[in-house]
Amino acid sequence: MRRSYWTLAALMSAVVAVSDGCKKAPPPAPPAAPEPAPAPLSVIGVDLGKAIAADKSIAAPATTFGVRDTIYASVSTTGVSSGATLTAIWSFQTGQRVDSTSQSVAPTGPAKTEFHISKATAWPAGKYKVEISLNGGAPTEREFEIKR
Repeated sequence: MRRSYWTLAALMSAVVAVSDGCKKAPPPAPPAAPEPAPAPLSVIGVDLGKAIAADKSIAAPATTFGVRDTIYASVSTTGVSSGATLTAIWSFQTGQRVDSTSQSVAPTGPAKTEFHISKATAWPAGKYKVEISLNGGAPTEREFEIKR
């Protein structure tokens, strides 16, 4: 009987050890890495042309225009903003301001914004430029010319 007592005790110990091993929870998973913060909005390019496409890109690129042309600027941005202001300042070779326009934008990724100028009468021939700034920051400039 003594032998069966020790055998029974050994069996019970084995059962308890096996059942304790089954009850252990797996180690917790490492926490997920936080998503990186979105990049702030920035101007990455300004293109000029005689026509604009549906996606606000330039359909007919140009840097030389006729005296009756409408001049389009397509501003490419990247990044995210819940509210920003793009400003276009158009000027003649003497620094004389021709036009100034601002647009509020709130992109959630790469985007294009369109600006344009036109005139009921002929443009004076000469050199011009457009300056595009984001929230009043340093402008991105593009020069163009109007020829007769």
